[in-house]
Order: sequence, then C-alpha cells, then structure tokens
Amino acid sequence: MSILSNSQGLLFSEISVEEAKELQTTTLQGWFGAQQSGQAKALVTSAVVACKGVVTHTVGDALLSSFPDAPSAVKAALEIQSKIAAAQKTPGMVVRVRIALAYGPVRVLAGKVSGDAVTAAGVLLDKAKPGEILADQSLKDALGSSSTVKFTPYRKVESLTAYLVGDAQKSAMQEMLAKTMEMTRPPIAPAASPQPPPRPAAAAPARPEPEVPAPSGEETIMVRPQAALELALTYGGRTLRFTRADGEIALGRSFENHIQVTARHVSRKHAKIVWQGDAPVLVNFSANGCCVKFDSDGGAPQVCAERMALHGRGAIVLASLAGQSTTGDDIVKFSVASK
Repeated sequence: MSILSNSQGLLFSEISVEEAKELQTTTLQGWFGAQQSGQAKALVTSAVVACKGVVTHTVGDALLSSFPDAPSAVKAALEIQSKIAAAQKTPGMVVRVRIALAYGPVRVLAGKVSGDAVTAAGVLLDKAKPGEILADQSLKDALGSSSTVKFTPYRKVESLTAYLVGDAQKSAMQEMLAKTMEMTRPPIAPAASPQPPPRPAAAAPARPEPEVPAPSGEETIMVRPQAALELALTYGGRTLRFTRADGEIALGRSFENHIQVTARHVSRKHAKIVWQGDAPVLVNFSANGCCVKFDSDGGAPQVCAERMALHGRGAIVLASLAGQSTTGDDIVKFSVASK
C-alpha cells in the first residue's frame, strides 16, 4: 500500500566520468573511472544525509533523494557540486554530476517515492548537462522571495519551466575541472640543425643462404595471424564501427553513450559492449532487460541476463521480451566480421 506524503524536495543526480585520450590508452582504462565514480557516489550520499535527506533509489550512477523541504534539497545540490569539484585529484580525469530539483507531493511505497514531482525531476535530469543544476517552477516557488540562491531562466523543458541554479558557482567549478583535464607532458626539445647524411660504406657481397629442403612426405603450411574482428553497430540510420582498440562501447538513452537510443523505457546507461580477447560481449546493466536476436537462429530473441557474446549478424534489443517497443526505436543492429 502506498502512502501520499506531504510535499517534499526531490534531488535527482547522475555521475559521469570523463577521461582524457592519453588516459584512455593505458592498460588501466575504465579502472580509474570506476574508482572515481564510487567515490563520487559516497560524496553525494554524504551531502544528502547532511542536509536531512534520504537516498531512495539508486540505478547505476543515478541517485534519487528526497528532503523534508525545498531549501534542504537546494543546499544539498550546491554542496554536492562543491564537494565533487574539490575532490578532483586524478590528472586527465574529471568527475561531473548533473542534478535536477523538483518539489511536490509524493507517494511512498516500501521506502521508494513516486509521483508527478519525481517525473518532473527525471525530465529535467535528461536535459541537464554535466555540472549543471536544473530546477522546476514548483521548487523555485517553494523557496520564496527571501532565498539568496540565484535562479536563471533556462528554457521550457517539455511542459516544465526550468531554471539554472547557482550558475556563478558552476563557472568556478568548470574552471577547476578544466585544469584537472590537463595532462602533464615532458617538454619538447628544440629540433637540432640537420646534419649531412653519412657516406654509405661499401656493402659486402651477400652470401646465398643454403636451401633447406622440406622433410620428405610432409606438407609445408604457411601460418598467418588471425584477422582482427570489427563490430558494426547501426541505429537511427547511422553505422559506427569499432575494434578492440576502441575499448568499451556504451549504449543507452544518455547523450554520453556511443550509441544513444531514444526509446523512453531505455535506461540512461542501459548496457555496454566489452572485448573478451578479440570478441565483443554484451553486458546488461538495466533492470528493464536486454535481448539479442541472431540472424543465424532465425531472429529468435535470447534474453541477456548479464553477459552474451556477439557473433555474426543480428540485433540488440534494449528491453525485456515483454517490454519491446512496437516502433523498433529500442533496436540496435550489429554485425561482427573480420576487419
């Protein structure tokens, strides 16, 4: 049974990690990002609790929190951005948090909240850029005219009037993050003046190598290295090609993904493709599920509970068997072939 509660301040946050190209080429690619993401979640939770809030939902790198009033939610949002900016320590890597704020009555069931205010926060989070705090009109009205927090008109987000919160502190934070992304490189020595090439010495006549006959009755076989595999992914009329050298490939609704899938039921970070040896493997993150249809099996859907190797041609469906879109906007076609 759900309980309708008084109006609450809601804070929806999502953590993203950006790596410089120099760091992406190391053997620790992804490991640093996971470490930084875990630390950022701890900072977000700490700020929420310090401002009398409760984390009610956690899905991947996204956290939904509720507060007894609007000022507490705004205070937590500003605290989170400040703490995240101060915690940037890994050169070439930046952790950012996008935040959406809303205010209104919610329903509480088994410790989780739902309602129009939760929906509003989710809509704003989709539009917020990393490092931004967006709020709806209800939260701004709940603060009242006595609030010293700056609200800058943003633009209409679907049916919501949105505001950018605390843009002054955002600029200072962005400056600090930009410095963090600078990778230290050794100084480049000035080019030396060109020297004339040395005169080549007379080459000694080459000795002919003695021919070694193949053993009688045995066949000589030439062994060639196996060709690397290439993965082609097609969505929305666009095809992107990847190899193992490109690393992990992210699929989901968020714009940071390599393949952005626009279906509403698709999670922001729904799945990824990793490389096991030279073979691509699909990894599902979403509670909404994943299916794979292989052309070699007649297109029969196979549920990807956690991991599934991709081969040949087929389609990745970012949904459960029962939740697939009727328009096909949750389907990513793939093909795996030698490069």
